Amino acid sequence: MNQEIFADGISAIHVTGNLVRIDLMTLQPHVKGENGQPVVDVSKRIIMPLEGFVQGLATQENIINQLIEAGVLKQSPKQDSQPTQ
Repeated sequence: MNQEIFADGISAIHVTGNLVRIDLMTLQPHVKGENGQPVVDVSKRIIMPLEGFVQGLATQENIINQLIEAGVLKQSPKQDSQPTQ
């Protein structure tokens, strides 16, 4: 690995044909919007084949399950698919 990319989150995911575009966002804490909150900047985009996206989702679900088992995340009783920290 020769490059690291930091993102505070994902702002959008677009599927076009067999390609998935994932827009990564970062918060700009030094720039405030009209509501006084930090401005979000779409900083990078990951483009990958649909098959790779689905495989990546399975990997993320596996890690989430491991974090739940380790007690790092707690499963919310209201929403089974949304773990909390």
